[in-house]
Order: sequence, then C-alpha cells, then structure tokens
Amino acid sequence: MIKIYPKAACFFSQIRLLAFLFYAIPSLALASGGGISASPNTRPEMLTPVAPILTAAIREEKILPYQAKYKISSNSLTTTATRSLSKQGNNWLLKQHAKLVFIRVSEESVIEDSDDGLRPLHYEYSNNMSSRQDQSIDFHWTTQSATDKKYRKPWSSKISADTFDQLGAQLKMREALMYDRLGGEISQTVVNRGKHKTYTIKKLGEETIDSPAGKLRTVKLLRSRPGSSSETTVWLAKDWNYLIVRLEQREDDEVYSLELINATLNGATVKGLSI
Repeated sequence: MIKIYPKAACFFSQIRLLAFLFYAIPSLALASGGGISASPNTRPEMLTPVAPILTAAIREEKILPYQAKYKISSNSLTTTATRSLSKQGNNWLLKQHAKLVFIRVSEESVIEDSDDGLRPLHYEYSNNMSSRQDQSIDFHWTTQSATDKKYRKPWSSKISADTFDQLGAQLKMREALMYDRLGGEISQTVVNRGKHKTYTIKKLGEETIDSPAGKLRTVKLLRSRPGSSSETTVWLAKDWNYLIVRLEQREDDEVYSLELINATLNGATVKGLSI
C-alpha cells in the first residue's frame, strides 16, 4: 500500500487547484459572435462564418474594459486570481494571473477587433515552475494556420474561422451573449498545445444569484465535451457586460469552483441589485 502523507496530499491538491484555474477555466471554449453564426437546430452545430454585420466601432460600444478578482476553491483549499481586459489600439488584451504558495501562472491573449469580427492574434502562457509548459501561439490568418515555436514540442496547425485560443474564446462568448447570438446549443473549437478540441455550450436559462459583489442577474451555461466526464457550469452577469460571476467544474469526484470577489467595469464598481 502506498502512503500519502498530509503534506504531500496538500501539495498535490494545490497543483490540481492551479491546473483547474489555467486549464479548465480558460479553456471554456465558449460561443462566438460578430461574423459567426450558429444553426438553430435542436442539436449543436459547428459555427459557420457569415458576412459580418457589426463594425468594430459598433462592437466597441458593447465590449467594455474591466478588472476583476476571483476566488478559486477546491475542498478546503483556496487561492485568488486577477483578470483584466483592456484596449490596445485596435486590439483587446485579455490577461489573468494567479499565485499559490510559490507557484505563479500567467496568461495573455491578444484579440484583433476589426470589421471582420474578433479573432485571436497571439496567446502566451507562462508557469514559473515548469517552463516546458510555456506556450506562445501566433495566429496567421492569411494562411489560416497557427504556430507555437516556444512549447516543448513546437507545432503548426491549420485553423478554421471559429478557432480561438483557450483564454480569448471567452471574449467571443461574451460578445455572442451581448448580441443574443448564443442560441440554444452551439460548438466551438479551441487550439491548445497543438491539439484541437470541440466543446458544446448549452444555455440552461437565467438565474439571480448571491455573490460577494451582491445579488446579480445571470445567464447560466453548461459546457461539455463528448467522451469527457468533465462538465462546467458558468454564470455570467447580464447587467455587467456578461462578466463571469461563478463557475463550477465537476470531474469524477473532484469539484472546483470560481467566484467573483469584486470588479470594475469601464471604471464603474460592479454592484448587486438594489432590493
């Protein structure tokens, strides 16, 4: 019999907690919008490119910069993470950072905002404990390909119009919700470490939930992937640009959760409903 000592068990639990933050949450391969549409059939359909109907100027009125702080939990373990979205010229920069004991993990996604819609340009991942896991993905839209020369196994792959990196896909999802383009069920492909994974996103309805920021009206989504035991439920604030308010992932016997602690949206503090 193999003994697992308390300190070792705690260490591996911490590793799993960070893995949840930067593999499960960012890979929320959520729905697209602005130049992408989904079939309204009862079963999920792959997103199909259509002629864009929103200019970058019009979309900018909806997509707002923000800064947010989250609590991530698994059993009795907790840590915090920060996430921000800012405009850099014609591009959006989405960043998140987390620290647990001596482990620091960071991600950045540069997303082009053009009349052709949102699309990823560059994705960066760094882990101070394992540089072999670092990534630096470049998206080449003239050749419909993506490359990563930094990862321990450099790769190049063809991509389709709806392909996104694991972090930037969330901005696409939020844009779809802003313009009511999510529909009932849709699918989207995310490229990560040279692999393409397709997820199904289903709208479960709307809920008003309690959070550290107050009582918030939310849209509730379910993410799943064929052949995987993992399911993720996410709640996004309807009145606050569809920021992620809560997220729960269940995989076998493990349950991980994320909860919004506080945030500012375009300079305004996110607050709950006045009752």
